[in-house]
Amino acid sequence: MGDRRRTGSAGGRLYSPGGCGCALVLAPLLALSIGLLLAMVGYALASVAMLAGAVAITVRLHRKRPEREAAGRGPGAWPLVAGALYLLSVPYLIFFIWFLFLSSPS
Repeated sequence: MGDRRRTGSAGGRLYSPGGCGCALVLAPLLALSIGLLLAMVGYALASVAMLAGAVAITVRLHRKRPEREAAGRGPGAWPLVAGALYLLSVPYLIFFIWFLFLSSPS
């Protein structure tokens, strides 16, 4: 009768969060970080598109300037649109380049 063994889930073992337990705890944080990365990349792509649009508007305004001056017309609201696109795209692109490429520890 001295050789009696304990059976059960708490048979003197301590739970270790290694392996699957740790992955389950960190899964929501990993999903959040992947979502934030995708949002940042999406906004960076939109910023590149806005910058390309602003450059195209600026080039078009510069090329059509003699025709507008000869006709006695002004540029309209297009310089405001180009300025807004520059203001929306350039600061984020600078931040994105710094955050993704320059701020990583060596």
